[in-house]
Amino acid sequence: MKLKDIGEHEFVRRFIVKYLDITKLEDVYISGNKGYKVDGFKLSYTFPFISYYDIGWKAITAVASDLITKGVRPNIFLVSLGLNLNLEVEKSEELFKGLSDAIHYYKGKYVGGDLNDSDSNGWIDIFAEGDVVCNINGEIKTGDLVLATDKIGYTTNVFISYLNQFTIPILHKSLIKTKHPVVNRSLLYFIRRYCPYVKYSTDISDGLIVSLYNIINNIMLGIEISEFPIDESIFALLKKYLKMNKLDILKYSGEEFVSLFVVDRSSPLDSILSDLKYLGFNPIVFGKIIDNKTIVYKNQEIKITGWDNFLGWY
Repeated sequence: MKLKDIGEHEFVRRFIVKYLDITKLEDVYISGNKGYKVDGFKLSYTFPFISYYDIGWKAITAVASDLITKGVRPNIFLVSLGLNLNLEVEKSEELFKGLSDAIHYYKGKYVGGDLNDSDSNGWIDIFAEGDVVCNINGEIKTGDLVLATDKIGYTTNVFISYLNQFTIPILHKSLIKTKHPVVNRSLLYFIRRYCPYVKYSTDISDGLIVSLYNIINNIMLGIEISEFPIDESIFALLKKYLKMNKLDILKYSGEEFVSLFVVDRSSPLDSILSDLKYLGFNPIVFGKIIDNKTIVYKNQEIKITGWDNFLGWY
């Protein structure tokens, strides 16, 4: 059996977890008033319209998204890079400028890291530490609500266009969100204000369904979806050109950097949604917690689908 036979997520759950000193797999490790995160990818994971500056920016945003969603204010960043010896110095510096600008946008400090050579196109890993503004660790019960801070589907638009040799139109908003993703830092204000009601949080990085399965694997309960938080303009576009339904679209979702929250069923929902809109979000309550450890939509069980680093889209 090889890694490509079982995939990244299954390998982590079946093999890696037994060597860890934690009982739950979370996006961010919280210890006391500090949060820690490491994340990375191959530099070949890109598109023709993505510059080295954009790659550096996205790498930091991916880590900042995980930290901020978990109620952690990013503070210290370290970067480990493997670069091909034939890469032009100008492009290499462009990458570091993207890293630095993003770190400072998220109010962090770039304090060092490591630089290596690479025989391939290269790779990048980001480590970050931050201060906890809310320890999100409530007891989740049936009837609690699941909400997303924004609609999704924009990066899906780009992924599917890429898979179809860019013959599918890419909306301007999709292009911007893929080229220069930004996490709204004011989310920390929201989390701190509504900390007593927020019971769980994660962001969408490998796809909505993958993220929902990560939730239910940790809480040992299920989620009933009332509607998929897909932008209607994206749905209309992909339905027109490829006759895709919303489940088809969700297979190719990922890198949205949209936050998912489980909030108490007795929370002041109108106030929560109003404040999120005031802060620049477009929130949607799209599900609730149920007893059975599964994900259900219109009485149909939804199988896990999304991105896996060893399987690709599955």
